[in-house]
Amino acid sequence: MPVRFEINGGVLQVVQSFDFPAVYLDHWAVRLFSSDAALGQRFLRALKGSGGALVVSHVNLAEVTGPDDPNHADEAAAFFEAVLPNIYFAMFDVQKAIDQEKPPRDTRIRLPAPPDAELLLTVGRERPGDFRPFTIARLIKVVAAHRHQLGAEWHQSNQKLADHINRVRANPATVEQARDFSGHSSNVPTLAVMQELLRPVFLDKTLDVDRNDAGDIHHAIISIVYCDYVLLDGKWEALHERMVRRFHELGLPIHVAKVFSKRRRGVELFLQELEGRYVDNAA
Repeated sequence: MPVRFEINGGVLQVVQSFDFPAVYLDHWAVRLFSSDAALGQRFLRALKGSGGALVVSHVNLAEVTGPDDPNHADEAAAFFEAVLPNIYFAMFDVQKAIDQEKPPRDTRIRLPAPPDAELLLTVGRERPGDFRPFTIARLIKVVAAHRHQLGAEWHQSNQKLADHINRVRANPATVEQARDFSGHSSNVPTLAVMQELLRPVFLDKTLDVDRNDAGDIHHAIISIVYCDYVLLDGKWEALHERMVRRFHELGLPIHVAKVFSKRRRGVELFLQELEGRYVDNAA
């Protein structure tokens, strides 16, 4: 059980574990599963049946409550409430991930995504008024109430990152270096995935990088490195496919998630994959 209370040294603590299969849903996927009852029930049954965890970040919560329609926040709150306790609260910070991967270790053992201890503690303090040990609904509604302020700050941060990437792309020396780059470090998968996932962005001038793309970068990289199944926009699915092919060509043994999007029956194929893990676990 990913999120739970434990007594350690006579002290009640809220803890979490990074359980597999680990799943990440982009904001559109959360809205889909939270608004479509049939799809939502399939997802919940498969995730809980497989013993897996939905990986969630604070930005994730802010994004799904972004629209002005308050129904989105209510639906998202009900969805995450139903997923609990099968949630892992992660810090989608590329540098933190790289730092935890650099020390010598057995690379056959998968690391958990960097945890967001503050978000975990916040949820742990939000005690429900019934028999359930946790609730997240009130937290999501607070985030929704401040979505305009949070959205403005998030957009500004994303725009700065997009501007930086586009400045780097304009440097011919950087583009030339990216063209034949093959110095990936397989024991630091976050760095390797970042280098290869963004490599086409530097080589293909027709690929635009706007603030929405910048906001997706951290989530795409961390989820691809640490999760088993990821639902992202079609653009990131295509970049992931190119990255996987090149890793294969270079003979790099790097674990990456399976990525799905709305394209080519992606949602249905994702659910079938996750339901297959449920069947395997039950057997």
